[in-house]
Amino acid sequence: MTSNTSGISRRTLLKGLAASAAVPMAGCSPNPASPPLAAPYVPGKPLPWINWGKNHSCYPSQRLAPRNEQQLLQGLTQAKGTVRAVGSSHAFSALVPTDDTLLTTDYLSGLISHDPATLQAEVWGGTRLHSLGPLLESVGLATQNLPDMDYPSLAGAIATSTHGTGKHFGSLSTQVAGLTLATVDGQLLDVSAKQHPQIFNAARTHLGALGVVSRVRLQCQSAYRLTEVSQVEPLELMLSELEQRMAQNRHFEIFALPYSPLGISVATNEAKAADVNQGEEDPGALNQLRQVFESVSWLPGVGESLYAWLLDKAFGGNPPVVRTGPSYRVLAHARTTRFCEMEYSVPVEAGPECLRKVLDTIVRRKLPACFPIEYRHVKSDDIMLSMYQGRDSAVLSIHQFGDLDYRPFFAEIEPIFHQYEGRPHWGKIHTLQAPQLAALYPKHWQDFLAIRESLDPNGKLLNTHLKQVLGV
Repeated sequence: MTSNTSGISRRTLLKGLAASAAVPMAGCSPNPASPPLAAPYVPGKPLPWINWGKNHSCYPSQRLAPRNEQQLLQGLTQAKGTVRAVGSSHAFSALVPTDDTLLTTDYLSGLISHDPATLQAEVWGGTRLHSLGPLLESVGLATQNLPDMDYPSLAGAIATSTHGTGKHFGSLSTQVAGLTLATVDGQLLDVSAKQHPQIFNAARTHLGALGVVSRVRLQCQSAYRLTEVSQVEPLELMLSELEQRMAQNRHFEIFALPYSPLGISVATNEAKAADVNQGEEDPGALNQLRQVFESVSWLPGVGESLYAWLLDKAFGGNPPVVRTGPSYRVLAHARTTRFCEMEYSVPVEAGPECLRKVLDTIVRRKLPACFPIEYRHVKSDDIMLSMYQGRDSAVLSIHQFGDLDYRPFFAEIEPIFHQYEGRPHWGKIHTLQAPQLAALYPKHWQDFLAIRESLDPNGKLLNTHLKQVLGV
């Protein structure tokens, strides 16, 4: 297979949008309000912690970086006040902030062991996903699926059921065959479907509320390669063929473009033996996209329709962009443009209607949105607080550039998800509190709270955000 790099892929499009974020245009003008500010350095106060999106921060009085499980247990038992674990700081919700003790698992990283017979691998919980792929490849293994960005730690990704896309694939948490949980009373609990199965079922989406995950045993498969094909297409065509495309491709997703009838289809399948590893993209497409944005920035009233027309002329006829390589390189994509994100999962059958309503609301309300809306499918599971518990789900991800205030935009869109029994991603921005969340998890909500109470009766792991969303 040969790669045509004259087209525009989702990576190219996202980078182009980032380059144009400061250009006023219809539907994407900077909001006059300032975005939430991260904590500055203040003389006399501890160094601030700031998340990647720069929408949350804190001044932890103590920072711990244990180098082994014994130090991890010591830190958990001896620390005063609230203890929160932190991975790569890519959560957009306030799961991490505490002014007491911040504990990083960065030193608990790497491959511990693997079993070629069962295709399982035990990995330290602090291992970043971008390191996980090469580590597993070195022993002939690979994850069955991955999120589309590989910055988080493994334990952090499991904490919030971080996911990729694919009709037959659940979140990363569904690939966990067992894990070790360090508890606040000084225990190392090995949990699996056979050992402490209830705790295991809770710990696969643990929110950092049960303990600190030190080790993870993953069910893998033999290492494999993938080929990704990205193409600009009419959005309605993709939605009309959605079920077929989800069934025919190992992974499939859509990026819908606000104020345009176009979207980007991304179909990913196992590579053929003859496919050559490749994937370089033409940076010239960035300039084309920026020119489209700038060309309509000064035209009031007709900017939206002209923007859609120009976007179609610039990119609608481009051939596909093809990337081939090891699975972990193809599934993950660079996220170098800072943004804030809200994500909801709705029943899979409601996905297309929900997406259409979001796009229609953006146009009718003239909301400041030009970041593509990501649309994916995730297979159901029975993990206690997984967003996909009990139902196959369509996942819609809404973004806003980091230098703009996301709050007015998200406030207009979030109620749409509530109409479809949407469950918010635990690591993304949302406004739901415990009563609304409990109603979305009728099967296991009380079970999770009971397990949390048994493992941390004094709430040592609970910060303000967790107390609010769990109702503790």
